[in-house]
Amino acid sequence: MATKKQMLNKLYKENGLEPEDTFKHKHYVIITRSGIDKIQAKQMIDIDYEVIKCEEHFCVVKAIASKGDRSIQTFGSALYGDYKKGNTNSHYVIEMAEKRAMSRATLKLAGFYELGAYGIDESEEFAKAAPTQSQSFSQKVVRMKEYLDEALKDGDIEFAMSIYDDAQAEGIIQVCDYYDQIFKTKEEAV
Repeated sequence: MATKKQMLNKLYKENGLEPEDTFKHKHYVIITRSGIDKIQAKQMIDIDYEVIKCEEHFCVVKAIASKGDRSIQTFGSALYGDYKKGNTNSHYVIEMAEKRAMSRATLKLAGFYELGAYGIDESEEFAKAAPTQSQSFSQKVVRMKEYLDEALKDGDIEFAMSIYDDAQAEGIIQVCDYYDQIFKTKEEAV
């Protein structure tokens, strides 16, 4: 039986997510706006919206999402105010409610929600916890190494070589060195 981490990694690959499209926040995996857009496009998820309520400082939007013969309905809301009185510091409450509804609908239909992955727009706290550029780079290196480990375990040399090529193109020598280390070690053992 696959672990939650393995299932998430499989979904990352299937949906073309890059390490910079996700980050860890306390107990959750957070998917960035660009990651959610990639998932929606890759999964061909259609979403229609219905404004349930919209006032100057509060909005609720219903998302009706479908993928093939499956469909779901979910909601996104936004209440302008500080962390004690609201859930967004943006005056654009309808846009925030729409992004939240879209994130939830996409992640639920694609199977991410059940694995504890949430959209960055769902909480101001998630957005504040987004990694710095240096942290994003470190996470990318770690994720690419994890992909190499999976490729080694699965005997998928094509996937491993594509990771190596991507790392080489981006100048990520840590990943290239790791590839050489684990695959050359395996060749020497054979």
